[in-house]
Amino acid sequence: MPVPWMERTGRTPGGVVGAWFNVVVCAVLVVGLPIAALSRGQGAVHIAFAVVLTAVALGMEVLFVRNLRQQLARRRGE
Repeated sequence: MPVPWMERTGRTPGGVVGAWFNVVVCAVLVVGLPIAALSRGQGAVHIAFAVVLTAVALGMEVLFVRNLRQQLARRRGE
C-alpha cells in the first residue's frame, strides 16, 4: 500500500497519532469559531463567515474521525 506524500515528508505525524491530532485540532476549531464570532458582537457578515467556517470544520471533523476509526481498526488488526 503506497504511503501518502505528507507522511513521507516527515513534517506531520502519521498513523494514529496524526489522526488524533487532526481530530483534536478540528474539534477546537468547531467549538472556537462560533464562540469567537458571537462573543465579539461583530456584524452579520462576520457571523455568516463563522457559520460557513464551522460547517467546513464539521465536515473535516467527520472525515478525521472516520480516518481515526480506520487507523484504530488497522492497529487492532480488524
